[in-house]
Amino acid sequence: MKAFHENRTYHSTFPFTVIMSNDIDFLAHWHNDLEIVYVFEGSIRMGINSETRILKAGDMAICSSGDIHYYDSKDSSSKIMMVIFNPSLIGFPGGWPLNVRLTSPFMEKRAIREEEVRFNNRLSQILQELMDEYNQKLEYHEQVIIGLLHEWSGLILRHVPLDKINPQKDKRRITNMKIMQGVLEYLDVNYMHPITLADAARQANMSLFYFSRFFKSLSGMSYIAYLSNIRVNQAEQLLLTTDKSILDIALECGFTNIRTFNRVFKQIKQRTPSELR
Repeated sequence: MKAFHENRTYHSTFPFTVIMSNDIDFLAHWHNDLEIVYVFEGSIRMGINSETRILKAGDMAICSSGDIHYYDSKDSSSKIMMVIFNPSLIGFPGGWPLNVRLTSPFMEKRAIREEEVRFNNRLSQILQELMDEYNQKLEYHEQVIIGLLHEWSGLILRHVPLDKINPQKDKRRITNMKIMQGVLEYLDVNYMHPITLADAARQANMSLFYFSRFFKSLSGMSYIAYLSNIRVNQAEQLLLTTDKSILDIALECGFTNIRTFNRVFKQIKQRTPSELR
């Protein structure tokens, strides 16, 4: 299933895509590619590593390589654009940026000075041009896209607050990211088994209390809620693509009885499993 680590696939050998999405919900995950998020309409809750924001129209978020991020639209409605590409297109095959990191991955549209207004307008314009080039695919569109991505990254590095990477101070943050990635992988591989909070805490080598807070700060939900979402998402796929009985699917996805499965499924998907059949 690999919900924890998304290996991006593209429609061509050119590692770039633009996705428009309404009211997206996506569990905490990561990938090596860069992901730019721009909110066109409404609002959406988004988490990147340990930071969470309610993004509104005109706001932007940047997921660098390896960042753990999620989308939550349960209490809101939105229309967003996601520009996703391999950082090798802008000369950073090992991740972006190399020797600095963004002070915050979120950019809220709160411009006051004329220079800030021009900066925000140009960023929005670049994203629109990227989408146009991707959709129209005119001659040499790949070269134009690469040029626009270079301009975008240059403007970000010039105008957005950055922190220099200190190997010693950054060690704990990197360690925590690797621990969380390992935990998400553990859940994704073992969701069909009766794995408890204690099991996951043991995997992370943390106390129950600390692990519970640590997990929620990075995933945006409790351990139980995250595990339930993995199980329900997998069950939904099986309901839609197989002829297996609802009971067999429930047991295969880690639920111990049909009553609990029906209750949790409806709570997450707002409909019962039988309504998919």
